[in-house]
Amino acid sequence: MKNILVLTDFSDNAYNALFYVSKLFDQDGCDFFLLNAYGEESSRGGRLLNGEEEVVTLEKRRSKEGLENVFHKINLDNPNPKHRYQKLSKNMDLMTAVKKAIREFKIDLLVLGNKGTTSLVSVFWGSTTIKVMTSIKECPILAVPADKEFTTPSEIAFATNYKRTFDAEVMAPVRFMTSLCGAAVRIVHINEEKRLSKFQESNLNTLIAYLKPMEHTLHWMPNFTSKTKAIQVFLDELNIGMLAMVNYEHSFLELLLREPVIQRMTFHITIPFLVIPGD
Repeated sequence: MKNILVLTDFSDNAYNALFYVSKLFDQDGCDFFLLNAYGEESSRGGRLLNGEEEVVTLEKRRSKEGLENVFHKINLDNPNPKHRYQKLSKNMDLMTAVKKAIREFKIDLLVLGNKGTTSLVSVFWGSTTIKVMTSIKECPILAVPADKEFTTPSEIAFATNYKRTFDAEVMAPVRFMTSLCGAAVRIVHINEEKRLSKFQESNLNTLIAYLKPMEHTLHWMPNFTSKTKAIQVFLDELNIGMLAMVNYEHSFLELLLREPVIQRMTFHITIPFLVIPGD
């Protein structure tokens, strides 16, 4: 992974994600693209009223100034001659800007901060994070929780239900991240059935083959009422440093996002979360 797109709204949360990934790739030559999308394209066929033009001009200036400040701050906090930064200020909606940047700069990894909390309760993921996860399928996504101090993860959990086949493209981000961090992979499956089907067993064997010769172990979790609770218990018990899942239709990730517990805002993830695009 050499081309890394980092989203920023100039919040401490967004900067923390940038700092985290810059430390994570400390030994690698990388091009970081700092993206701030500050508005939406005009719905009037490109024509803006005078008042709207003034607002856009102000937002454009703030966006460029904000990116410049982020650029200087990261070079002060984590100077690295192997890292290059390009500032992207875009007057368009976030998803459009992200998808255009991924195509144009051949992005290998998309990084964003995950607010993780509100003034009242813990939340699963911020609304922007969920929108990005469900909309972006062009490259892996790394969501970094707010206030997460940098530590290289020594244990990466890979959650799966074994109901989808694995191939080299899907497993490449897990293999890369594991190699980058020198981490072990902890494969976690929630025990929804008494035994795996032949199809699931075949997928498990394929997964193990892709993970060799990296250190890895298999874990089965009880089928809690909430799958989010099962994952939370597993992460806490094994002191996991990063969670990874594949995003495809009817995937484990999709089940988590659909659970009522998400709406009740009771699940709190405090480690980086790697989302791998499926088909």
